[in-house]
Amino acid sequence: MLRRTGNTPEASPVDVITGEYLKDLFTTEHWQDHFTTLSDTFGFSLSIYSSSGDQILAPQGAAPVCRSFRVSSPEFITRCKPHCYPLIMKVLQTGKPEVFKCHAGITSFALPIEYLAERAVILGQGSFSSYEDFRESMNLVDPAELDTIAIPTPLLFTSEHDAWKVCRYVSDFVQRLAKNSQETVALRKKFESLKNVFSLWSTAAGEPLETRYQGMLYNLSTMLDIELITIFTLDQQRGVYIGLYGLSKGGAQTASLSISAQDAVVQELQSGKPFVRAGGPAGTGARIYFPIMTNAHLGGMLSIGDRVLKESDKQIISGFCRQTALFIENHHLHKDLYRKFDRLAAVSELTKKITSIQNYETLLRTILDKSAELLTAEQGSLMLLDHETDDLLLHVKKGLIDGVEEKLRITRGEGIAGKVAECGEAMLVENVENDPRTNQRNRQHYKTHSFISVPLKIDDRVIGVLNLSDKVTGGVFDQEDLHLIQSFATHAAVVMERNVFFNTSERLKKLTITDSLTGLLNRRYLYERLKDEVARSERHGHVLSLLMLDLDGFKYCNDTFGHLLGDRTLKAVAETLLSTVRSMDVVARVGGDEFMVILPETSEVLAIDIAERLRSNVAKQVVLPEDAAHPLLCTLTASIGIVCYPTHGKTLELLLEHVDKALYRAKNLGKNKVEVYT
Repeated sequence: MLRRTGNTPEASPVDVITGEYLKDLFTTEHWQDHFTTLSDTFGFSLSIYSSSGDQILAPQGAAPVCRSFRVSSPEFITRCKPHCYPLIMKVLQTGKPEVFKCHAGITSFALPIEYLAERAVILGQGSFSSYEDFRESMNLVDPAELDTIAIPTPLLFTSEHDAWKVCRYVSDFVQRLAKNSQETVALRKKFESLKNVFSLWSTAAGEPLETRYQGMLYNLSTMLDIELITIFTLDQQRGVYIGLYGLSKGGAQTASLSISAQDAVVQELQSGKPFVRAGGPAGTGARIYFPIMTNAHLGGMLSIGDRVLKESDKQIISGFCRQTALFIENHHLHKDLYRKFDRLAAVSELTKKITSIQNYETLLRTILDKSAELLTAEQGSLMLLDHETDDLLLHVKKGLIDGVEEKLRITRGEGIAGKVAECGEAMLVENVENDPRTNQRNRQHYKTHSFISVPLKIDDRVIGVLNLSDKVTGGVFDQEDLHLIQSFATHAAVVMERNVFFNTSERLKKLTITDSLTGLLNRRYLYERLKDEVARSERHGHVLSLLMLDLDGFKYCNDTFGHLLGDRTLKAVAETLLSTVRSMDVVARVGGDEFMVILPETSEVLAIDIAERLRSNVAKQVVLPEDAAHPLLCTLTASIGIVCYPTHGKTLELLLEHVDKALYRAKNLGKNKVEVYT
């Protein structure tokens, strides 16, 4: 790699990029934590590549989907580089981000970043945009390797729109942090010129501002032999500048001084230039004031008293004030960024927690509780749209008084939550009584006038509304609160929808394999399972037994006492069978009053013993008719046929044919018997 050595018109942008500063920056643990959290939050694996295509950073905790393909099918590596590397080079040269699909169909983006005149590329790898892309990608894999592919479940999809949103957010986040890092480098260089004055600023970074002011004033007063020096900072609530800390050789009190924000000296200092005042506050002598401008506003001022300053001294003090302002801005920026990042990390952590919850009611309760925790809100509610009435129905609440009904309904378009559900846009209200959108008095059970109401949406479809009110601090909700809860609400809505689909699919799956009356497995599933067990027994050389059971006299019982009693009888027999066999055995109802039991790894001798216990327990089963006028009881016995693999057949068809014959023989020999096929 080459460094910039001068003006070389022939050199391309790639030729003059070293990647060394970027590598030093992004390989720190601090930045690795940032990118790992961003990867976990948005579902994109974020890697950083230098101009030469070398990978600078790959977060440990976030592996792209394609990594699983590459591990299982090494030929993927040879396809990845020719596809992604040219895009990385293109983004480096054009300086513009790109959203694309890689050769495996994974939606990705490439984002250029610049730091200290060097460029690199952040590569964000998401997931497939559709099932079609997923299937096409699987077609690229060697069939022999399919079992080794580790696909995360449930499979999430990433649209081009999603990729652009994440790309823009990552760009903004990284640029702000990189800019802050650049400012820190610039500050260090400037500190070198005044290191005797600013030595304290380079140490004890965790100290409060007040402590650092004290050390700085001491060094400054000692270096310039200043008689009286005071730092004033703005108290915004009171509208005054307070003497935060001061030094005086004569012992004069300085820390208790204050200057009104309306004072003439404050107005003069707004220009950003020093100002001399003949008489200082509280009857003190002449003073010269230096402005400390933070974000183009007078955040504070430095007061020097009873001394005529040289021009060089003024320049040093002005430089100190400028550096102080930069430090304050940097201090607040760091504090604000870390606070936002901590809250963003909290969203990521909360999303992980709710993803694994299977019970729907528990999921809703957790979403509301964690949302309130995120915004430090004392009260809240989660309402879902009723598909039949299109009304909002209150499902869970937090902190609301007993007067609020558990199943409160709100018509879409009515009230605050109804309006949010209708328009699909969040509503942030600082004061409910002054906001023209609400036009209502605050209810008694709310402590404050501020609240947030956000829609729970899947794409453009609203499925519910999340409402939060009453900050613990008594303050108002702000835009940062709104953006934070919207981010969590987006994830929560997806998890809720996925939870509903999962539970529905599980119920449907159960219906397809079970008998609706007895709850036992049905004939279709039994045959599939028996086929698998026969194949497994053949593969491992194990024995297998199959029982077929038919109830003796069930038709008489059914005809005499009716189908209701017949159904009760079948349910009772099903419970008897389940309680008699082992946990490894498979019990199914194959039709009418016929049942089958698969006994894996069971010899003929043991199968006979199990069959005899089944026959005996069924004979003990007594079902009373509901009509007490009937003097008779419905008593049953069972005839059971047995076949064993491989002795009585090596195929599914032969086993079924022979077990039916064994059962027929038990019936012909007088019923209530167990017969083995011969």
